[in-house]
Amino acid sequence: MCVWLVLAVFLFAQQAPAPAAASSSSTSTTADQLGINPGDLPISFDRIQRALAQPPAISLSEKAPVFRVEVFGRKPTVEDVLGPKFWIGPVPYGGMTHQEFMDMVTPKEVRPYAGFSSGRLAEVVGLGLIEQWALRSAIHKFQQAKDEREREAARKEVMDALAALEKARREAGLPDKQ
Repeated sequence: MCVWLVLAVFLFAQQAPAPAAASSSSTSTTADQLGINPGDLPISFDRIQRALAQPPAISLSEKAPVFRVEVFGRKPTVEDVLGPKFWIGPVPYGGMTHQEFMDMVTPKEVRPYAGFSSGRLAEVVGLGLIEQWALRSAIHKFQQAKDEREREAARKEVMDALAALEKARREAGLPDKQ
């Protein structure tokens, strides 16, 4: 079909634009020269000639070709593209995830806990928990000792102030308070 259409357009493109009656005789001579029977073609020469005889619908002022397309139809929806109920079921495979990338580029020896078997892993985790507990209790005891030292320093300061007051009273000749 497409070959016949191209052939028909080629035949008419070689002819100069002429009135419809004169062009039918020249078409038959051109077709006869090529050995083509126009009745066998699945196209209508008359319709093509009438369309070419009319003035063009668009007059182009540019030298470069301009192509225009008009599409008749409706805009496809997401369901038309992805299928009905596309949100149910597994996601189609796409690019790799971050974890897949990290597994691909990180050697097994340097991955977290990669060097431990399951029993050894329990030991390492338990030891880590004990270390955390010991560190927290040491920090707590340090804070308590710091508070204890501050209380002791305050007590000593009060006792020194009381001793200084009693000494000042004795030097002034006042009796001791009981």
